[in-house]
Amino acid sequence: MPAPTKLTGDSNLANQALLIMDLQNGIVSRLSSEKAESLLTVLADAATAARKAKIQVIYVRVAFRSGAPEISQRNQSFSNLASSQTMGETDDVTQIHPAISPHPGDIVVVKRRVSAFTGSDLEVVLRSLGIDSLVLAGIATSGVV
Repeated sequence: MPAPTKLTGDSNLANQALLIMDLQNGIVSRLSSEKAESLLTVLADAATAARKAKIQVIYVRVAFRSGAPEISQRNQSFSNLASSQTMGETDDVTQIHPAISPHPGDIVVVKRRVSAFTGSDLEVVLRSLGIDSLVLAGIATSGVV
């Protein structure tokens, strides 16, 4: 097994991105106000620091097209959301929380599954920008990348 890569001050920041996942109104609202405020403050500070360091900030949110054609009735995770018709691309619950809203130059990717890669154009965006290192941020990052 190869030794883990050690980050040094020489790493190319242009090849890195801060990936902020699922911090949309409908998900953040499930947290207690104290937890939400703390999380949003920390991540807003992280996004500000990334921008100052010229690290690309990318937001990922989950939303569906009108009628949710991308969701099978066999998909137990999302079929209830699809039938509720409250997770449309323009619905308030799918919008990035205003406390951490994207800035000019930030990128917003819409995903259609739990994974940020499956059913989104995230891979295309990362490849086109030459990004090969990610810093993951969000409420729960396991399973979304």
